[in-house]
Amino acid sequence: MRKTEIPGVSIYKDTNGVKEFWRVRLGKRFTGGNEVKKVFSTYQAAKEWVETQHAPKQKHGASYFELTPNQINEARNAFGRLAKLDIIPKPTLAEALNFYIKHAMPVGGMRSFDELSEEFLTSRKAMSCKPKTMVQYESYFNVLKEEFGKMKLHEVHRQDVEDWIGESKWSPRTRKNYLVTLTTFFNFALEREYCATNPAAVIPRPLLHDEPPGILEPEEARALIKAAEGCTPELVPGIVIGLFAGLRRSEICSLDWKEIDLSEKTIEVLATKAKTRQRRIVAIQENLAEWLELFKQKEGPVAPNVDIFGERLRHLVRGREPQGDDPGRPAIIKEWPHNALRHSFGSYYFAKVKNENLTAFEMGNSPAMVFKHYRKVVKAKPVVFYWNIRPEPKPGANKPDASTPPTDTAMELRDQSQVRYKIGKKNVLPKKSTMPVGLKLRTASDFLQKTANRHSQKKAS
Repeated sequence: MRKTEIPGVSIYKDTNGVKEFWRVRLGKRFTGGNEVKKVFSTYQAAKEWVETQHAPKQKHGASYFELTPNQINEARNAFGRLAKLDIIPKPTLAEALNFYIKHAMPVGGMRSFDELSEEFLTSRKAMSCKPKTMVQYESYFNVLKEEFGKMKLHEVHRQDVEDWIGESKWSPRTRKNYLVTLTTFFNFALEREYCATNPAAVIPRPLLHDEPPGILEPEEARALIKAAEGCTPELVPGIVIGLFAGLRRSEICSLDWKEIDLSEKTIEVLATKAKTRQRRIVAIQENLAEWLELFKQKEGPVAPNVDIFGERLRHLVRGREPQGDDPGRPAIIKEWPHNALRHSFGSYYFAKVKNENLTAFEMGNSPAMVFKHYRKVVKAKPVVFYWNIRPEPKPGANKPDASTPPTDTAMELRDQSQVRYKIGKKNVLPKKSTMPVGLKLRTASDFLQKTANRHSQKKAS
């Protein structure tokens, strides 16, 4: 063994039985920590290496040996790669390391898309999201999990989402809905520190064409109500409330009769049932009041639940194919517009009042949204027809009644003061009376008969 002039460093020859080589030992006295050993083929190479270690040792002290040679080489390579980046200022090695830890080792731990989707849905239920909203979320995640289910959240990047959306054949509206859902989902992950960025938030949303909403023509609305009266009368209150009050389907199907005040002509949409979670009072239009009078109850659901209402409405609109002795029923509308009942109300009501603020108040919407979608959708003449869609008088309604005579008969009696009945050569004017209408009706008939009899007797004498 050859001792060097440097304390704690030794160089010595060794052999493996075939070949001689030189070993270098940097002891604890030199490194201040763990020993460092290295092998060289010649004494000269070993000596030169010791000198390369001695210089930085004198400059940095024992801390120089806290890194192994391999670690030093890795650091040297890392500095070289950072220097080649086209970034000003150049990031430091520490900054590069922090970025890696932040994105590859999330603070909240690693979660897969599948795992967090269950956590997300549970949180939304705890937030009292409406059942319809929960159904929509579950539907979206059933599709999303097919693509991203097994991926760790921090491994989902913008390009992954853009490629997936770009490969779909969905409409712009559907693509936008998925992007909005993903953005909400990854914001939820960010709050729990399961990822460092939201890959969906920075993706541009598809542009949607500003097309007017699909609505029903007055004749179609009337035909829909008439068909419901004959086939599914339990749907009529919900249909007319949608057409003439503009409530959302979820609001209609959660409405109770005790929230409808026909004396005050108002419908109360409770905050717990409104989509916006804000209570509002909707005015009952004159034609709607007539429809609701036919079906009114003290309490109880106005319409079936959302699923049943939607399914029966679809069957009603599509009609029925002829089968055997059943002649069937033609489709009421060939293509049912999206949200047709509510959109019809918004369009015809805005055309009627010409006030986006009032329309927005009735619909529980924003004036900007009303002005954007419902202005100039319908012309004046159909508006008049639409708001005069009323129930048809029932058979037998014109029969006189002692307490409440039919409208036509009552009108006749009120106008008798201006009508002269000509009997023979004399004109007879019935006198006004304050007696009950039903009695008046019978008395008027008797009066005419007696007068005719007197006239006949006179003529005979």
